[in-house]
Amino acid sequence: MEEMPIGSAGEKKFWYLQNHRLFDQLSDDAIQGLCIISRYREARRGEHIFFTADTTDRIFILKHGAVKIVQVDHLGNEVVKDVLGDHDLFGHLPAAGRGRSEVEFAVALTDDVSICMFNRADFEQVLARDPQVSLKLASHIGGKLRALEQKYDSLVFKDVRTRLLEFLERYRELLAADREADGAVPNLLRQEDIAQLIGCTRQTVAELLGTLEREGLVRYSRRSILVR
Repeated sequence: MEEMPIGSAGEKKFWYLQNHRLFDQLSDDAIQGLCIISRYREARRGEHIFFTADTTDRIFILKHGAVKIVQVDHLGNEVVKDVLGDHDLFGHLPAAGRGRSEVEFAVALTDDVSICMFNRADFEQVLARDPQVSLKLASHIGGKLRALEQKYDSLVFKDVRTRLLEFLERYRELLAADREADGAVPNLLRQEDIAQLIGCTRQTVAELLGTLEREGLVRYSRRSILVR
């Protein structure tokens, strides 16, 4: 596991960008150029990272920690859309189009969230200048599209129990770096969040978790989740 740097925000920004999988093939001079056009921020659990209305053309690169992406509907209800971890990207990605009007924000799930923020126009210049970065971004977006397709197929063809087990497996992989000796990972989500992510009610999630615990497949508490 990479050791987190101790130093100024500028030093941390350089280190995080240099070790991010999008930029790990770039020279130090190129990384320094990225530092000039980006902003670095740290967030603790519960902090809001961004609001769409304030950042209509901004891209966020998550170097460390976990966040949940929340969408607000026309009635003001908040719905959790996704959970992201180390090295992920969010915001208005170059391949995502510019016509979005939904209000979205990200919430830090851990106390060690570190992100770098780019204006979209600046980031597009990076892609034009460095084809390797562009290819890695294309691969990342392709993976996101495949995950969305798998999620749609799961909602259509699989029952809620299967969807819950699959989500818990993905969640365990997302937090693999924080896994305890017995394999448990921190429980950072409410049951309502899980319900929104797998397309059911909170009551159904609670009942299924109880069933899975009795079957010895899952150990669930407010502090941690263990999938056996």
